[in-house]
Amino acid sequence: MNADKEFVLSSLNRGIDRLQKAFPRYGSFLMEFIQNADDAESKTLLIEIKGNEVIISNDGRPFSPEDVNSICRVGMSSKTPKDYIGYLGVGFKSVFLISNFSEIHSGDYRFKFNKNDWPESDKIPWQVIPLWIESPLPLPPGYKTLFKIHVIDENVIKRLQEETTPEYISNRMLLFLRNLKSIGIKDKLSDNTRTIKKFLYKKTKDYEIYLIQEDFNEELKSQEYWLVFRSTCQVPSEVKKDKTTKDWERDQVDKREVIVAFRLDSQENLIIEEKGTAHIGVFSFLPLKEVPSGLNFLIQADFLTTPGRSELARECPWNEWLAKEIY
Repeated sequence: MNADKEFVLSSLNRGIDRLQKAFPRYGSFLMEFIQNADDAESKTLLIEIKGNEVIISNDGRPFSPEDVNSICRVGMSSKTPKDYIGYLGVGFKSVFLISNFSEIHSGDYRFKFNKNDWPESDKIPWQVIPLWIESPLPLPPGYKTLFKIHVIDENVIKRLQEETTPEYISNRMLLFLRNLKSIGIKDKLSDNTRTIKKFLYKKTKDYEIYLIQEDFNEELKSQEYWLVFRSTCQVPSEVKKDKTTKDWERDQVDKREVIVAFRLDSQENLIIEEKGTAHIGVFSFLPLKEVPSGLNFLIQADFLTTPGRSELARECPWNEWLAKEIY
């Protein structure tokens, strides 16, 4: 019996290790934290890089007992695809690609996942076993949840600095998120600060116009106006019956919204951007880094993607249906 238990625990440890390596970039976990903040109805997210640590804070709902259970499970989540962006129960595991020690402070909960606390860590799924922290960390004013990630080495920190630049976290990222209105990035190693904000500029029964504003070191760097059209579409029964749709737990979803967005100038005139312009591509709430659309406007839909959102799931009726609805 003991041998069987050791075999199962060791296998689970290796399975989680393989899962986290499925994420294509070290900075993939940043997208997961942005997604989770939006799901928690956060308005503001703050990312700080200092020393060998990344600290991520949001002002959304504090952790509930079910949230704690979800973050400790593999492939299971308290979220559903009807209501949330992330729900597969694997997103937080991407943090273990760059860290052996992470802390969570939220509401009444403060716990950690620490490989070094286990003498035989290769035989224990330490990534899903929370350990209680006695002393709570102070949160920034107005924030309710804090993640403190101790990064493996300085080379990874340098990579993460690159992945907080506009090439990866673009100012257009906020455009399709449901709740987040502001993302702040404080890189204390380079002494730089970025702040991205979204404002509803105009709304009619047919469309909305948003202002996306970016500051760099407290000076206005750019502002963009975006004209957004939305359409709510009924999921066809044949798409619901497809195996991939069922595997991704979309078979109980009845409706999905698709969006197209066009850039405007300050007088609300259309700006025709060249094809291939940076960040003119496909979004699935967050940008799909390696999926340029070949179009000169943005498209957004609940596309099924690979881990880390690097590309779309191929030969998938759900994605084909969404593409037709966008067209």
